[in-house]
Amino acid sequence: MTTSEKSRALAEWAFFTLMFAVAGLAGYYLPILEFFVAMLLPLPAMLIVLKCDARYAILGLAVAGLLFFVFMPPAAVFILVFRYGLLGVLFGLLFKNRISSGKILSFGMIYAGLAALLYLVLSYFAGNNLFVIGEEVRSAFEQAIAAYRDAGMLNNIPAELQESFSESIISTYELLFPGQYIISAAVLAAITYFLARACLVRLNYFLAPGLAFTMISLPWYSIWGPIVGLALTLAGDNFSWLLAAKIGKNILYILFWLYIFLGLSVAAYIFRKINVAWPLKLIILIFAIAYPPFSMVVLVLLGVIDPLVNLRRLPPPA
Repeated sequence: MTTSEKSRALAEWAFFTLMFAVAGLAGYYLPILEFFVAMLLPLPAMLIVLKCDARYAILGLAVAGLLFFVFMPPAAVFILVFRYGLLGVLFGLLFKNRISSGKILSFGMIYAGLAALLYLVLSYFAGNNLFVIGEEVRSAFEQAIAAYRDAGMLNNIPAELQESFSESIISTYELLFPGQYIISAAVLAAITYFLARACLVRLNYFLAPGLAFTMISLPWYSIWGPIVGLALTLAGDNFSWLLAAKIGKNILYILFWLYIFLGLSVAAYIFRKINVAWPLKLIILIFAIAYPPFSMVVLVLLGVIDPLVNLRRLPPPA
C-alpha cells in the first residue's frame, strides 16, 4: 500500500468512525431519531470493512466506544457497539467475501437476535426484571386503552370486565416483552441489510443476486425450536417453574412470527404456481384478507410443515 493509499484509508477510517460516533450520540440524546439511527448505525462500520478491513472497523468501534462511555451508561454503550457496530462489521465481512444474499440476511438477523438475547440475559443477572414494564410504559398503555374505551371500541366487553381486560393486555405485553425485543432486533437488522444493499448499489459495489422471497426456507432441524418451547412451557406450568414457562412462551411467540413469515413465502410460491384463472386467485386473496385468524393458522401450519416435507421441493439450505 502506497503512502497516498494509506493516507486515504486513514481519512476514510476517521470519517466513518466520526459518523458512527455522531450518529450514536444523536440517537441517544434525541429519542425521535432513535429508530432511524438503529437502522443506519451499522453502515459506517460496514463501509470501514469494505474500504479498509475489519481491523480498522474494530479500532473505530473501540474509539467510538470510549467516547460513548463518557456520555452514556454502559447498557447504551453495549447496544451501540456490540449490537449495531459489530453487526456492521459482520455485514462488511459477508459482503466483502461475496456471500450469497440469503446467507447475509440470515446471519445478520441471527446475530442481531443473539445480541439482543445477550443484552436481556445480562440485564437479568444485573437484577432487572425482564417481565415487568416501567411505570411510564404502563401509564402509556393505560392511556391508550382509555382512549379506545372513550372511542367506544370496547363496548362489546361488559363494563365490569373492561378493567380486567385492560390488565390482561398489559400482563401479556410484559410476559412477551423479551420475545418482542428479540424480534424487533432481527427486523431492524433485516431493514439494515436492505439499506446496505441500496448503499452498495449506489457505490457500484459487486453484489450477489438478491434474495427471492418465495425461495426462503428453513432446515428440517428447525423443528426443535417449537419442541423446546413447548417443553419449557408445559414443564414450567406443570411444575410451577415460572421462569421456564415464561422462556418457553417467548420462544413460541418468536417462532409464531417466524413461521408466519415462512408461511407467507410458501403461500406466495404456491399462489404463483397454481394454474387457475385470475378471478379465482383474486377471490382466494380476498378471502385470506377478510378472515385473518384463519389465514394466520394456515400460514403457521405451512411454516411448520415446509421444513419437514419441503412443499416447494427446494434444495436444502446450506
